[in-house]
Amino acid sequence: KKMEIINRRSMKHIVSLSGGTSSAVAADRVIKRYGKDNVVLWFADTKWEDEDLYRFLKDLESYWDMEIQRYANGMNPLEVAEKAKMIPNNHMIRCSFELKIEPFTRMIKQMEKPLTVHIGLDWSEQHRMASPKKNYENIEGVSVDFPLMWKPYETLKYAKVVESWGIESPRLYKYGFPHNNCGGRCVRQGQAEWKRLKTVFPERFNQVRDWELLQQTKSETRKDKSILTRTINGNKEPVTLAVLDREWEEDPQVDMFEYQGDNFSCFCTE
Repeated sequence: KKMEIINRRSMKHIVSLSGGTSSAVAADRVIKRYGKDNVVLWFADTKWEDEDLYRFLKDLESYWDMEIQRYANGMNPLEVAEKAKMIPNNHMIRCSFELKIEPFTRMIKQMEKPLTVHIGLDWSEQHRMASPKKNYENIEGVSVDFPLMWKPYETLKYAKVVESWGIESPRLYKYGFPHNNCGGRCVRQGQAEWKRLKTVFPERFNQVRDWELLQQTKSETRKDKSILTRTINGNKEPVTLAVLDREWEEDPQVDMFEYQGDNFSCFCTE
């Protein structure tokens, strides 16, 4: 058993930090189990983040006395989509791959093996585990683990755990956003979060709303495309943020959970 512990500590480990509390708790578990000398912390900056996310990362670095390696492609998700001549949606995106997954994969390939990749998904997200596990374990010498699945499971909310370290949780959570990515404007999120964005950060909402309309004018193939769809009478139809904006202005009391099945949150793989 002592030899097993030594071998576990001699392996290298990398944690993908999303900037949210779940991946921070996952990273803390990895650091405590394997020691910070054997752990690399990695964050992909989409250049579209809420400014408080960077404060959170600095606080984590001070708490762990470790540097978080930061990567930035230089483009934000809208710029990635424009380069690809597309209007992104939950089923057709490029930003997750170009800004996060592809550079993280390059980083993994360059690192010493054996290597364990740690991802901050928990029991509620088990349906998301198969894809990153398959993709990263296709790289020779790489295994994938999910620290939030280690027992004992964390019973507190992740924000509460982080606050118990003396670190203020990211402000997007306090506004009700379920994630701390892309400043609350993830192109994969549903109508509920776009309405929240319009309420909390109207300038961010207006930027994406206007960008979407502009993209529709640039190509015949894009004129009927949109970031969002909505389900009415069992049928899905595209709907622009501009249309939703007008509807919300006309009826400020409209229930943002009205369109059942269209209210998913950010799904960017950590």
